[in-house]
Amino acid sequence: MPKVAICCKASVSDGMGHIYRQVNLANELSKQNWKVSFYIPDFAPAIDLLTRFGYPLTLVDLKLSISKYFNKLFDLTILDIQDTTESIVYSVKKFSSQVISFEDLGSGRNHADILIDCNLAPSESKKLTFGKRALFGADYSVLHPDFADFHNRPRRFNTSIQSAIITMGATDPKELTLPLTKLLLKEKSDLNLTVLTGHNTIGKPQLGDLATQFKSLNLLGPVPDMAKTLWEHEVVVCAGGVTLHEAIAVGTPALVINQAEHQNSKAHFIEKSGAAINLGMGDKYDIKKLRKALGFGKRELELMSLKGRKLIDGQGIFRVTEALTKLIKK
Repeated sequence: MPKVAICCKASVSDGMGHIYRQVNLANELSKQNWKVSFYIPDFAPAIDLLTRFGYPLTLVDLKLSISKYFNKLFDLTILDIQDTTESIVYSVKKFSSQVISFEDLGSGRNHADILIDCNLAPSESKKLTFGKRALFGADYSVLHPDFADFHNRPRRFNTSIQSAIITMGATDPKELTLPLTKLLLKEKSDLNLTVLTGHNTIGKPQLGDLATQFKSLNLLGPVPDMAKTLWEHEVVVCAGGVTLHEAIAVGTPALVINQAEHQNSKAHFIEKSGAAINLGMGDKYDIKKLRKALGFGKRELELMSLKGRKLIDGQGIFRVTEALTKLIKK
């Protein structure tokens, strides 16, 4: 039974995308009898999520050496903290046979055994030093297995946008959900609008007031069936994190407002691919561009949907699971 430690960040500013991704992966590994332990910051939504799934967890301070919290040896350690250092990776290697790092922007990326980054083109692997193995490209986007199913379901769009969903991540650090909801209701009063409120309670009373005024407004907390929820809407206004990949995997055109600079780069690439509209950063997003996108018709939406599904097929979680299994067998 392989033993794996998963260390990932989660906070109001970092959101929950990293931990949702790793829970999806942990669930697949558990099906193959891997024993999974989590190491996460003290963030209540993340703790609640892992407790619900029954994974053992240790609370850590990511500013300190992660390995100081290890009291046993692991076959493999997964780091999903984005900015590792050489010292972090080598300290972990004292307790782990292999170290895998996700979307790593720090110097430690050169010392992990495998780098996984669905935001980088496969050709970027040629730039790596030390001959490390890379799983780069959208084929390695780790999403819930449901997305592979809904990826293949046919999409139908109306002559104009009739349904939309707003989801600015689980924590909405820029507090954009409320103003975006007001804007969309103003621009398209007949729009069937779903708003995912996540874990950020700021603005919820005002959203509740709007829901009483507009019967077409539906408020939802964290949903267990995100693939189905995105698939049921004609367009999504979202941040440039994991939700962007989820949306295009099921063919839902995405209007992207980025919460961090690295998200902006990803959204720009996906916009060039024709699968999304990049509205820019935070509260400085391009309102005129958003208004234009809300006027898209059936032809534009169908084309964006088709190009999105060509980018991400929802099978990435199985490819990553297979790669890790082969690594352990070696």
